[in-house]
Amino acid sequence: MSDNLPLLLAQSYRNAMANVASGVHVITTGGAAGSYGITMTAVTSVTDEPPTLVLCINRKAAIQPILRANGHLCVNVLSAQQQDVAEHFAGITKLTPQERFEQHVWTDGPSGQPQVADALAHLHGRVLQAHDMGSHTVFYVAVEHIHVNSNAEPGLLYFRRHFTHTSTA
Repeated sequence: MSDNLPLLLAQSYRNAMANVASGVHVITTGGAAGSYGITMTAVTSVTDEPPTLVLCINRKAAIQPILRANGHLCVNVLSAQQQDVAEHFAGITKLTPQERFEQHVWTDGPSGQPQVADALAHLHGRVLQAHDMGSHTVFYVAVEHIHVNSNAEPGLLYFRRHFTHTSTA
């Protein structure tokens, strides 16, 4: 067996997963440990009874200790018009974590978590459990407050390592 097999398998896995179109979200947390946000596609519904999500976050991500300490978050579901928000919170634009929040209109949601104006939806929740799996931590989140925006904007997607939206996907 080749010593390169795990590396080749990992690259093939990433290439295969790039062919899965995913919704784009900005996950935010605010509280005693500070405020932070990151762009994510690894957000999935587990069940609607009770409403529960999973988020898979790299264990080296700067949000990890802040999210664990705060224990609450907001999943901001982005519209196609919010690609700049996704780029800022992905670190593409090289803004500092604080400057990212200064670029857009933010309010505190019902649980005190930052939510960006005009997102398709805001799902506010509480971290129930966190389990390490390989390079990532899987966070189970109990959704406690939901706001769905009534606008008819298409959703922002990430597909083949590029942003796109639902009307062209």
